[in-house]
This record gives sequence, structure tokens and C-alpha cells, in this order.
Amino acid sequence: MMATDLAWIGHIGIEALAAAALAGMILSVGLTFAAGVISAVGPLAAQARGAANTALVRSSLRMGLWIALALWAPIMVLPVQGEQIVLALGQEPAIARLAQQYLLGLACGILPALWFLAIRSFMAAVDRPAPALWITLAAIPTNALLAYLLITGKFGLPQLDLFGAGLATSLVNSGTFLAGIWFVACCRPFRDYQVLRYLWRFDWPLMLELLVVGTPISVAIFMESGLFSATALLMGVINTTAVAAHQIAFQVAAALFMIPFCIGMAMNVRIGHALGSNDLSGIRQAGFAAMLLGVLIAAIATIAVVGTRFELPSCSSTNRPGASCTYQGSTRCDQKISSALEVLLEYRDPAILERRNPRRSSSLHERQESHRGRGCRQ
Repeated sequence: MMATDLAWIGHIGIEALAAAALAGMILSVGLTFAAGVISAVGPLAAQARGAANTALVRSSLRMGLWIALALWAPIMVLPVQGEQIVLALGQEPAIARLAQQYLLGLACGILPALWFLAIRSFMAAVDRPAPALWITLAAIPTNALLAYLLITGKFGLPQLDLFGAGLATSLVNSGTFLAGIWFVACCRPFRDYQVLRYLWRFDWPLMLELLVVGTPISVAIFMESGLFSATALLMGVINTTAVAAHQIAFQVAAALFMIPFCIGMAMNVRIGHALGSNDLSGIRQAGFAAMLLGVLIAAIATIAVVGTRFELPSCSSTNRPGASCTYQGSTRCDQKISSALEVLLEYRDPAILERRNPRRSSSLHERQESHRGRGCRQ
């Protein structure tokens, strides 16, 4: 949804777009780490479902929600101290003030966004990702409309500029979480898991397991995105136009990168199901299919970016120098898209690691039996 924000912010001016780019890069540091940890809900819940362990499926989401809450507190330091962080990185004071406005608008939606990520992972784990997809598809145009209204002040609304763009995203993030929790609590088959039952109960061993599985995922994703975040900050040494142009090119690459990345997440779920039911052929088939799809999609995306490198910059900026700089970046963003293959080819799925480590696998099966015995009490 930040991409839709930037599409409207680019029409405010180059300075506003550069400030939003820096703000997004700063906030992504915390969000990336948290998202990696929370994404561990998917493979663990999928493995529990494959083993027909309803109690462990329920507990996986419950602990994921609590982990999101625990990670939210330190992440809030970034939007609160955003202006000081941007200044410390050597950026212009005017850009730092604008970045602070955008970060404050985004701050209110951080926790709902993390909670929805946990719910989305749970939905995928139980083979029902469609509600999360429809919620997200509805959120994108809603965010674009709200951002436009709050940035421009149409229909009697206050003109909030960058703060309005961030506030629109926060409102939409809150709406996606509420929609997700409604599906989980009221709609079948999700309600059969009773995920909100005994929400206050902690399963410390399971929380530790989520951290053990999720932290390496966080580090891998952080190293990938951190490289481009650092590049955005270095663009500030050139000029404001370079920062804005880099952000446009980065958003194009990041949007296309998400397709093979999500295929990798789907592979995790399928492998988790197969591992839980001791289906070794299913593990091989899921891995091969995901890698093949990842290669094909990355190749198609690279060709598409190169073919539309002149048209893409105009979607976010009418400034010709900015668009020209973006063209230079977009011709190289196939490197970012191609690096998505690493997610599929080098992704260390916890299920595969457990197969390679019999002692760890035995411990996990003992844990499943323990949860199965406690299922009637939970």
C-alpha cells in the first residue's frame, strides 16, 4: 500500500517523494525484522495441520499475535524519532521534517499490520488464503482513495499532505486487521479452530520455537532489503531528485519481487503439510514446483521492466528529471527481481532443516504429541 501512497505523493513534489522514500526505508528496518519472525506462524501451523493437531494450529496463531505485540513496542521508536534519525544520516533538515510527518501518520497502523500478517500466515497454513487475498485487493484501492482525499483535502476533508498519506495507510491497515479477525472468528473453516479461545494463555516453548524459526528468516530478508535501504540513503548525497527516482525504481522492483517471494511462502506451507503427514514425495513436488514457477516469473518480470522502463516513472512523478533518473534505475532493477530466486533456491525452510536433523525432528514430534494430549483442555 505504500506504493499507492508514493504514487500520489509524487504529485506533491520531488521533496515530498524523497522524504516519503526515506521514511519508508527507515520504517522498513523494523517491519522487515518483525515480518520475518511472524511469518514463522505459517510453516509451524501448516506442519501442525498436516499432523491433524488442531491445538497446535490454534496456539501457533495465538503466539504469533503476542510476538507481534512484543515487537511493536521497539519498532515505534522509529516513527517517533524519525526526524532525528534522518538528520543523523546526513539528510537535509527540510526532508527530515517531511519524513517525520509521514512516519507519524504511519505509526498508528504498525500494530494492525503486524497482526494481519500473522492472520494471513494462519489462513495460508490451513489452505484458505482466499480471504486474505480479497481483503488485500480491497485495501489497495481503498488506500489509494483515502490517500488522495487526505493529501488533497477534497470533499471538505483537511489537507494533511504527507501526514494524510500515512494516516490513510494506517486506517486501511486497521481495517484489514478487523476484517481478518472477523473471518477467523466467524467464518468456517477458521472458526472451527477457535483461535481466539484462551487468547491470554502463553505457550512459552512454542513462542521460543517461533523465534528460533523466524529469526533466521528475518535476518535473511533484512539483509536483502537493507542493501536497498542503504542505497536510498546514499542517494541523498547526490540530490533530492536522485532519492525520489531511486524510490520509484525500487517500488517497481519490490512489487514484482513479491510474486516469487510469496511463492516461496506457499512452498513453506505445502512442505509443512507434507512433513506433518510424513509425505516425502509431497515435499519434493512442492519444492520443485515452487522453484520452476519462481524462475519463470522472475524472467517474465525482468523482461516486462526492461520493456516499460520509459513508461513506469511517469506513474509516480510528472517531473522529467526525476523520471529520467528513474529510467536509469529501472533498467537495473532486474537485479532485484532476479534476486528473488534466492528466496526459492536458498530458502532454508524449517521443515527441511528438521528432516536433516533427526534429533530436532524427534523433539518436534514429541511436542506435537504433547499438544495433541492437551488439545481437549485448550
